[in-house]
Amino acid sequence: MAISVPFTGGCGCGAIRYERSAAPLFMVKCHCQDCQRASGSAFATNVWVPVPALTFTKGEPKYYGVKGFSGNTVYRSFCPDCGLPLGAKADAVPEFRMLSVASLDDPSGLEPVMEGWTSSAHPWDILHPDIPQFETRSTDEEVQALLASGG
Repeated sequence: MAISVPFTGGCGCGAIRYERSAAPLFMVKCHCQDCQRASGSAFATNVWVPVPALTFTKGEPKYYGVKGFSGNTVYRSFCPDCGLPLGAKADAVPEFRMLSVASLDDPSGLEPVMEGWTSSAHPWDILHPDIPQFETRSTDEEVQALLASGG
């Protein structure tokens, strides 16, 4: 996964802007119903980044919390003006943020390394045949293995 650093992004109307001073750890496609609702699509595609190097340079996103199937709360972020989804943060992994690929200024060079919640994928959705697929969520050990491998 190659993306120039720092990388930037924001919402559709320009009220929210962020900068990330380190490369993303990995990109995930999630097919859970919550991600479907949050993205308005068949899945959400997010890059995972450590919190310390993420800076909001203009505005602040609004968050709403949803309790996931795991029992942990996921806080979806979005622009309070235009509504564009910006990503999420989760109680289960407080040291990371997920940034919506749709909010990146230049997502070229990114490729997903796994697909989660494929049990909720629509029958017409085509899954990537060459990356790991998880019927539900990946385990903490599987996420740690992705982090250790560099995505």
